[in-house]
Amino acid sequence: MRQSNHRRSGVTLIEAVVSAAIAALIFVVVGRLMVSAMQMSRTGSSHLTNLLASDIVLQQIVQDLKQATAITADDTQLAAGELALEKLYWEESSANPGLTAVSYRLPEDNRGLLRETEGEEHRLYPDRKIKLAFKLVNVGPQNARGIIVDLKVSTPPDEKEEHSFRRFVYLESLPENRALINDYLPISSAAP
Repeated sequence: MRQSNHRRSGVTLIEAVVSAAIAALIFVVVGRLMVSAMQMSRTGSSHLTNLLASDIVLQQIVQDLKQATAITADDTQLAAGELALEKLYWEESSANPGLTAVSYRLPEDNRGLLRETEGEEHRLYPDRKIKLAFKLVNVGPQNARGIIVDLKVSTPPDEKEEHSFRRFVYLESLPENRALINDYLPISSAAP
């Protein structure tokens, strides 16, 4: 038998098909990784946006509640997410405090939260679904008044990424609570 010293330097059809299949598989894997990364990025962005919206809404409500001199909504309205109060504010032209009415309510389309003060209505986060409920409570042996705020924020339309917060707020500007704080006995040091 005679051996041929010729080497083949070309690529066979089988090698070409296997190379194409491996390249296609790599493209599919990389493509799926990129799609997953984009979905995670969008989900993470939605998560952070909901947390930010929750924080801003909750801080605005807490600020108004801490300045409230009267809660004018009844228990049924509070449970339905409607809060009406009177609060103190400082007038720019004088050193005397003034009173203003502030109200919160959920809009009919359940998007955002409506805050009304001095006849102006402002919708907070109209691109988010917000659920809200309040409950007045008495605390401690002296029956100090406080309110529990239940807030849920989610991304419409399928309410993904829902975040729930529950916060107790001591109503420090209510006259009955201020009387509790101001009724104290000074410490007396009696010599033994």
